[in-house]
Amino acid sequence: MNEPVQHGQSLIAIDVGSANTRAHFFDVVEGRYRFLATGEVPSTGGAPAFDINLGVLEALNRLQELIGRTLVSSEGLHISPDNEGGVGANAVSASFSAGQPVKLVTVGLLEGVSLDSVNKLAGSNYCQVVGSFNLNDRRKPEAIIDSICQSLPDIILMAGGTNRGASRSVVRLANYIALALKLIPESSRPQVLFAGNESLAEELDQLLGALTGVHHAPNIRPSLDQENLTPAEQKLRELAFDVQAKRLTGLQEFRGLAEGELYPSAAALGRIVRFFSTVVDPPKGVLGVDLGAAHTTVAAAFGGDQRLRVFSDLGIGGSLSGMLAETHLSQIMRWIPYDLSDEAVLDYLHNKPLFPNSLPTSLEELAIEQAAARQVMRLAIGKSLALLPPDAIYPLPGTVPWFDRVLVSGAAVSRAPRLEQSLMMILDALQPVGIATIILDQNNLGASLGAAAGLDALLAVQVLESNAFMNLGTVISPVGRGRGGPLLRIQVVRNGQKEPVVDVHEGGLRVIPLPQGQVADLYVQPLQNVNIGLGPGRGGWVRRVVGGAFGLVIDARGRPIQVPSAFNQRREALLAWQEALRS
Repeated sequence: MNEPVQHGQSLIAIDVGSANTRAHFFDVVEGRYRFLATGEVPSTGGAPAFDINLGVLEALNRLQELIGRTLVSSEGLHISPDNEGGVGANAVSASFSAGQPVKLVTVGLLEGVSLDSVNKLAGSNYCQVVGSFNLNDRRKPEAIIDSICQSLPDIILMAGGTNRGASRSVVRLANYIALALKLIPESSRPQVLFAGNESLAEELDQLLGALTGVHHAPNIRPSLDQENLTPAEQKLRELAFDVQAKRLTGLQEFRGLAEGELYPSAAALGRIVRFFSTVVDPPKGVLGVDLGAAHTTVAAAFGGDQRLRVFSDLGIGGSLSGMLAETHLSQIMRWIPYDLSDEAVLDYLHNKPLFPNSLPTSLEELAIEQAAARQVMRLAIGKSLALLPPDAIYPLPGTVPWFDRVLVSGAAVSRAPRLEQSLMMILDALQPVGIATIILDQNNLGASLGAAAGLDALLAVQVLESNAFMNLGTVISPVGRGRGGPLLRIQVVRNGQKEPVVDVHEGGLRVIPLPQGQVADLYVQPLQNVNIGLGPGRGGWVRRVVGGAFGLVIDARGRPIQVPSAFNQRREALLAWQEALRS
């Protein structure tokens, strides 16, 4: 584990992703930690380099050019300690999401209980479930055993039985695993992680230990009505790292560079979301979404109770095919304001995974890519709703819960040519409800800051409070259908002065000016039976709203957003919504 650094020391946070490797530099300026610069280069884990540390070294070289400080010694990746001569940094944190997903077979007693918990556990890391079975599986035992052998998992993830509960049934499932292991060549056998009935640990060691490595974590379902994934998540991270270190050249050395814990980027992002949720109204909570080239991460937390889901088959680069496999083309076309053929859109989307670092070369290609980004995020958030904490409160079935803050990262969103495109992608994809502050991770710091928090929590706090993250604005999204006429009446009170009342009609977007950083109070009154988080038809004061890049945004398009199916009407609506944010 990393030893905490002393406050006031400089830090480099390195994040190795599937597409890009970034080295961020933080130091103290005028008594507070600040983000100063980023060195970013394409990642080198794949062809032709096949060594992630070449990209790390190049990112550090790029960073030292930007800040005018020597960070790399003649020995290569060694980071010299900070000194008065402007050499090195005091500490290094590290996170990564590069590499192929770890393949898992999940095993549980009952589909609605322990198997569900095991699948949630699998979704907390960069893993791909390639097989699954439970006690009520209708397949013959030989078919189950054959499926394990055919899928060649890296890890078998098993749970079942409350503590001092079911034992015979768990052992029966373990016997299937033992038979499969005997048929798999020893060099290819998966490790086994058991997070079930803890009284069976010794028996499972005797049954499976001679065949492969058997690892144990505290029971993820100690009772039928209790679920505890956190300890098992940490154990799964350790085993997954061991698998990835054998495949990804340089990963062990990269961990050594940080002289401590190497965080999966998703887990590091989850730490930031959990922190955010402890400083806001707990019933609403915080949502974090990271749209990557190969993975999409959704983290949600309510008062410190966090849920994390990683979608290794959903991304905007190499994993774009995962989105296409479960999406009707119309769900992408509805966000494109150009008259493009289905073939043209599909050609672009099928080519993107082959060249994940390629950039759009026309407005039409940009629209296709941004439409795909919307759909990837939409799928990820939709699949995550059932996994959110019990404190999550939903205004309507199928909507997201009330969130106080929404944090979004990923180059496809943060580096859109126009800032209103970034906000439109977030609103269209996530469709927040009620009153939420939208925060854009414009420098892609989320994962790195989460890893750095393990070394210096004060650094994470102060950088989160700085302009390194962009407040796009407070968005008010009423839920419920109107009957014509205005939906909301809003009055802004700034510096004790009441501003003119604004009536907002259903179906569009409306921007109310509130300059970046300025604070105002709002009185929001629903004029129909819509809900902004205070109850249907109920209004009230919203205190100390902080202005963002777009001030105050009213999204009165309803939930879910209805996009016209006819092209001319659709184009008119999409362009009108974007124009509303430009005004």
